[in-house]
Amino acid sequence: MKDDGQSSAWERYVEAKRHAFEEQQADGGAGEPKTLEELEAAIAEAAASSGIPETGMPPRSSIHPTARRNLSRWFYQTLVILFVGLVAYLLWWGYQNT
Repeated sequence: MKDDGQSSAWERYVEAKRHAFEEQQADGGAGEPKTLEELEAAIAEAAASSGIPETGMPPRSSIHPTARRNLSRWFYQTLVILFVGLVAYLLWWGYQNT
């Protein structure tokens, strides 16, 4: 728990899973194990009661976007500048030596 009394989304997700598995042990500890659909329904119900979306945690890429697009733009701009500089230098060098 955080100092301000609110839990993070991850803590609520873990709590919802823990609640679902406790419910499974209380209901069917000696009986047959629950099916996957029943477990998903229990987790979704526990997640809804704790205030997190049914889908769980958002993907990492939406929380921490990459800088790949920005870096690739700088890389290609640098290549173009180097190429233009090389062509300019070779033209200057050619005029100096002829």
